[in-house]
Amino acid sequence: MGSDDSLVHDVLRSRSVFGRLPDEALQGLMARGRSVRFAKGAALYRRGDAGDSMMVIISGRAKISNITDDAREVVLNFLGPGDLIGEMAALDGSPRSADVIALEAVDGILFYRRDMLATLERHPAALLGIVAELARKLRMTSAMVEHGVLQMSGRAARGLLRLAEQHGRESGDGTRLDIKLSQRDLGSYLGLSRENTSRELGRLREAGLIRTEGGEIVIVDREGLEDWAVADN
Repeated sequence: MGSDDSLVHDVLRSRSVFGRLPDEALQGLMARGRSVRFAKGAALYRRGDAGDSMMVIISGRAKISNITDDAREVVLNFLGPGDLIGEMAALDGSPRSADVIALEAVDGILFYRRDMLATLERHPAALLGIVAELARKLRMTSAMVEHGVLQMSGRAARGLLRLAEQHGRESGDGTRLDIKLSQRDLGSYLGLSRENTSRELGRLREAGLIRTEGGEIVIVDREGLEDWAVADN
């Protein structure tokens, strides 16, 4: 750890499952953690890597994705400050099940499996927090599979609502998705081509349901977007 210890402590305490730890235990875990930094486009983990550690994002954004047999990228999730990376493999020691790629420069803190498990054994409340996080991610993945059978408009609307649940920030003009995505990455998450993603976003803008600002999406009528998703135009 280094000069940004206060930022790391604040993120772990206020935005991660390790906020459940007593301060002495949190400080001890931080002392055994390793600060890591990744440039935009770098791999934080690769599918098949050893599951000997997990990471908490301190700043920046990353995506979890896999490449299908036909060379198509499927984005499973987007992660930001306070989010856990690699906790499933770190808990059972199995190889990584997906790639994690930095969407922008990422700073994180890495905890080796041996240190993390020792802390969780002494403080089961934090372990329950990780289990709850795994359950939330499983529900999100199940929703992606369920929504994947919808027509394109329904897929786009449902995907934006999922992003709002995880990355939404309420403001005076609606729900702002606090993550900037390229149309390629957004399309890989929605299960649409880049061209169809652009078209469906355009339809949602014309319907007055969303607004786009410099790569950021604002849901201006959330109830209307939910109705649009159900109608599956």
